[in-house]
Amino acid sequence: MNKRTSIWVTFLVVASLLVFVSASVARADDDDFKRFGIKIGASYIMPDGHFAQNFTNITESLGLGQPGIGDALSPMVNLEYFLFKPGTCGIPGTFSAELVLTVSKHDVTLANGAVNAGSAWILPPSLFLKYHPCPLACISPYVGFGFNVVMPFDEKLAIFDKAVSLSIADSVGWAVKFGFDIPIYKCKCFNLYYNAEAMYYDTQTDLKIAGGPTKFNVDINPWIVFTGVGIRF
Repeated sequence: MNKRTSIWVTFLVVASLLVFVSASVARADDDDFKRFGIKIGASYIMPDGHFAQNFTNITESLGLGQPGIGDALSPMVNLEYFLFKPGTCGIPGTFSAELVLTVSKHDVTLANGAVNAGSAWILPPSLFLKYHPCPLACISPYVGFGFNVVMPFDEKLAIFDKAVSLSIADSVGWAVKFGFDIPIYKCKCFNLYYNAEAMYYDTQTDLKIAGGPTKFNVDINPWIVFTGVGIRF
C-alpha cells in the first residue's frame, strides 16, 4: 500500500469521526448520556520487530548480529463516540467507535539490541469498534476490535558508520484492545474519568535497503499500553 493510499484511508477515518461528532452535537439535547469523548495520555509501544530470515542472514554475515526495533514512549489522543444509550433495544451495555492517534520514533537496532543503527517515525492511526457491557459502573471494562494503517516516515540507517537508505512500506492490519474506565468527576455538562488499556496491532510490512530491488519482510506487531484521562460530553 503506497503512502497516497494510506493518506486517503486516514482521511476517510477522520471524516467518519467528524460525522460521529456532528451526530453527538445534534443529539445532545435528547438525553443526558454523554456520547462523545476525548482521551489524552501516554502510551508505551513495544514492537515485536521480527525480521525475515533473509535479512537476518545478511546482518549476521556482516558481523552485525540480530536486527531489531526499539520500544518507544509517545503521547496518544483518542476520539470516541458512543453509538446508543445503554440498554437500547434490549442490548446490555453499548457500543462505541474510537479513533486512536499517535506518532512515535523507534530505534533500528543491531547486535541483538546493543547498537542503535538508525531510526524510523511511525504514524499508526487506527479505528476500533468497542463493546462496553456496563458503561455506567464505577469500573467500566470494554473490549474492541478494529484495523490500523501504519505509515513510516523519516527512515534512517547507518551500517559501519556509513549512511544507507532505508525505505519501509505502509501497511494495513487488524487490531484488538481491552481496558477500563473509572469515573473521577461528573456534572451536567461533562464527565471526567481515568482510563487504562492495552492494544495489540497486527502489522506486517516490507523494507528495502540501499534502494535495492529485494524486499525484506518485518513483523512489527506491537503491544501498546496506554494510561490517561478523558472527558465525555
